[in-house]
Amino acid sequence: MCWACEEQDLMYRYELEMAVARGVMPEGFTAADFEAAGLPVPGSSQVSSKSAKPAKSANPFVCDTPDNE
Repeated sequence: MCWACEEQDLMYRYELEMAVARGVMPEGFTAADFEAAGLPVPGSSQVSSKSAKPAKSANPFVCDTPDNE
């Protein structure tokens, strides 16, 4: 994974975690985004106890470098 792809994934995860910490669903995100990342949905009293791998979201950025670089 190139640096830009890794940075984008980390920033997306950070945005989700900050929304959970604030307890407010940010505009442009859905409950499915949080559930796919294994995080509780902000504003929901239900806390997810299952551990899931973060899912890749629909992202306009496309990396064109091979994985081995």
